[in-house]
Amino acid sequence: MSKPFPMQILLDLAQEGCDAAAMRLGVVNGHDRDMQQRLKLLLEYRGEYTARLASIAQSGMQSVGWRNFHNFIDKLDAAIEQQRELVAAAKREVETGQIYWHAQQRRLKSFDTLSQRHYSAERKSEARQEQKEQDDFALRGFLSQRSMLG
Repeated sequence: MSKPFPMQILLDLAQEGCDAAAMRLGVVNGHDRDMQQRLKLLLEYRGEYTARLASIAQSGMQSVGWRNFHNFIDKLDAAIEQQRELVAAAKREVETGQIYWHAQQRRLKSFDTLSQRHYSAERKSEARQEQKEQDDFALRGFLSQRSMLG
């Protein structure tokens, strides 16, 4: 019977850490996509609003209308800038998550390699022990056969 891997608990913890890091990376990737989608919608809305204003302006617009338009565009531009900052922050979170996930994978791989080496050494030891037992059995059989003849 082979001995259990003495660092099995650490291997299990490394696996759990890697799984948790992968789940966290999935969450931050989803958040990043959401932030990018919101930015895209704001930019599209600004483009549509500007195009609509251009068509209205051709038929003439009062100064109050122009002022309202500029105020709205200023607020929309501020929202776009704020969303760009959120997108940048989300990208940084993704990068941090990727670095952490890769570190967890390396840690897991290290423990897994140690585990494989342990079980390989155990198999070799068991094979040597089995060969020794077979050799001993064959030698006893030979000696007992020889003593009967002898």
